[in-house]
Amino acid sequence: MRIGPVRAVAPFELTDMQYRLAYRNAAEIAAFSNSRWAATPAEMFRKQLQRATGDGPAKCVLEVEIQEFSQVFGSKETSDARIEARAGLSSGAKAMARQFTVVESNSGPDAVSGAAAFARAANRMIGEIGGWAAAQPDCR
Repeated sequence: MRIGPVRAVAPFELTDMQYRLAYRNAAEIAAFSNSRWAATPAEMFRKQLQRATGDGPAKCVLEVEIQEFSQVFGSKETSDARIEARAGLSSGAKAMARQFTVVESNSGPDAVSGAAAFARAANRMIGEIGGWAAAQPDCR
């Protein structure tokens, strides 16, 4: 497949590392004050997708919208890296989409350990998206 646009919804379109304190209010999101991603989550995810798929002729185009990319703290000492994304495949006039959610448990109490957990979570999500895409007859 060919990698098309990868984008993220606010506030995940920035390089801020976002977190949620689920033990207080899971709906509230904040940014770590002294930690930033090297690039936006969408840029990093797109690069990982490109490394995983390689180059070559493609029957389908993949588009991804990142809807959640945050470290969720269940307590002050424990957190999960959570990625939610909607992936879409198009092949000529045919299009399909699917929602994906990956949670990497026990990602640690800080942004540094969370970053490592996000790398694992992103790799898992790319594997799930790749498996889904490979199962589509129009993309083989």
